[in-house]
Amino acid sequence: MTMGIIRKKMNLKNILFTTLRRRLIDDDLLAWQHLLSGKVLDLGGGRTRGKFPHGRELDWTVLDIDFEFKPAVVGDAQILPFANNSFDSVKCSELTGYLFEPLKMLHEVKRVLKPKGAAVFTSPFLTPFDFDQHDSTRLTSAWWIWAAGRAGFKVEKIKPQGYMMTVLADAEKYWISHWWGPFRVFGYLIMIPVYELLFWWEQHLPVPDYFKRFTTGFLIILKKNQAKIPIN
Repeated sequence: MTMGIIRKKMNLKNILFTTLRRRLIDDDLLAWQHLLSGKVLDLGGGRTRGKFPHGRELDWTVLDIDFEFKPAVVGDAQILPFANNSFDSVKCSELTGYLFEPLKMLHEVKRVLKPKGAAVFTSPFLTPFDFDQHDSTRLTSAWWIWAAGRAGFKVEKIKPQGYMMTVLADAEKYWISHWWGPFRVFGYLIMIPVYELLFWWEQHLPVPDYFKRFTTGFLIILKKNQAKIPIN
């Protein structure tokens, strides 16, 4: 079940307290939701943020390593407990940062996908990391191209999610969020309009090439070839 997902309108709370990266993730997932059809596996989807619906609401198979999120399956994305050719499509959003061996995950995703199946990833790059949650890995577009080839995927799309100004805006919003209350309000009032203007510029107008050396992360669309993996 994927059709009929409703786009939620932005409000002041979203603008103030949602990162620009999260907004880009939501927009990209909504734009490519048509690929997430049939029997869908949602890797690392136990906890969800933003406006894209939780996999549970869409009747997807949610796998997460943390049982506290009450996923349908508790497991490791690098060793999937499913048979070959089990799923029509796979969603994996913001999980790669927590994987020590993401190439293993890609091999596993290919194994459980049916021929011509699609995998939709979002992968963080210049974002805060959380040591306490073994947040360990950041992957470039070059890595994704290399890894897709190693795993036997066809790369359909790799899209940077924001550039230099988006990275700076999210970093400064995070900084302001830790200010003392009255100063925080003042900071938001002064800087949020500037952030929104720069964000709009990056999304709608040409930007210098050196801006493109910075990004919050990537949207990656991979397709499995037609060869069917033998079912054990």
